[in-house]
Amino acid sequence: MQQKFADKLRCPVSKEKLDLNVFEKTQRVYKGETREEIISAIFFSPNGFFYPVIDGVPRLQLESFLEYKEFCLKHVSSYDERKQKLMNEFGFIIKQSIRRNINTKKSFGFEWGLFKYNADTTWGWTKDARKERFLKEIGTTTENVKGKTLIDIGCGNGVLTSGISEFGIETVGLDATRSIERAFKFNENPDAHYVQGDLQMPPFARESFDIVYSTGVIHHTNNTELSFSCISELLKKEGTIYIWLYHPIKQFKHNAILFLRKFTKHLPLWLQYILYLVLFVPQAMIRHKLGGTKRTWREQLIDYFDVLSPEFRFEHTMEEVDTWLTKRNYSKGTKSIDTHYGFGAYAVKNA
Repeated sequence: MQQKFADKLRCPVSKEKLDLNVFEKTQRVYKGETREEIISAIFFSPNGFFYPVIDGVPRLQLESFLEYKEFCLKHVSSYDERKQKLMNEFGFIIKQSIRRNINTKKSFGFEWGLFKYNADTTWGWTKDARKERFLKEIGTTTENVKGKTLIDIGCGNGVLTSGISEFGIETVGLDATRSIERAFKFNENPDAHYVQGDLQMPPFARESFDIVYSTGVIHHTNNTELSFSCISELLKKEGTIYIWLYHPIKQFKHNAILFLRKFTKHLPLWLQYILYLVLFVPQAMIRHKLGGTKRTWREQLIDYFDVLSPEFRFEHTMEEVDTWLTKRNYSKGTKSIDTHYGFGAYAVKNA
């Protein structure tokens, strides 16, 4: 975490500025450019919350002081007293956050833990191919995005977050899971930053970004429109928002998958791993080979986890999205991507 990024972070509860107590720094080389990185620290909020920075990644979820208890015990004086005070005052929303995120953290954390950097593609797309697709998704050019700020909501492996920064954009990857640790570790670009956070309680001030980007994420939360509303607040006036969502499919195979999900999403992750690897991955690998496409077994396994493992999976229409946009003072949405499984749309927030 660089200091300039730390300065942009806010308490996800109160949106107040945070005080930072740094324990360890290092010099990190990005493509020949050296930047100072804060590796270990604690953020303190005026309302009593405290948030650790571990292995260079700020952890700004409400439950972070519980999830990273050992680190906090070591670095926060009177930890038990501070913890009790927070639970007394904010216990309801902390427990609510834990319930909302616990299964998502496990499922997607496991999924992206399978990804092998510099060997696997993301959904069959290389980094460069995804960069070009990004420009199409938000209906712009490299010249128009240069100098902008962007947040990638639910960045997963973080490859695209890093790649987009090569357009001259200051990017932030936000993810609820510990996959954010590997995203930070394998990032090669100095203007890409990462934070572990909750998209329904993002750790930034309102209207902080020129572009809010989220592909295939908010439909995996407990309430898609609520999540859209929460990330929408991060966008500056006249900024661009982009979301990609599943849409309904009237097909027997699709309905069979949805039925299967009722069972698979409750299975232990280790059992899902064995089940998908043994029963589904081999036939998918053969199908791709016969079709002339190349996928690694890990990529294929990630596909199955993404479909069958998440606790939440909702489908929406462009008409619904237009309603969300109208209610929040956006221009009419433009559908820029339309595929078998879903669609992507962008819109501009009115001044």
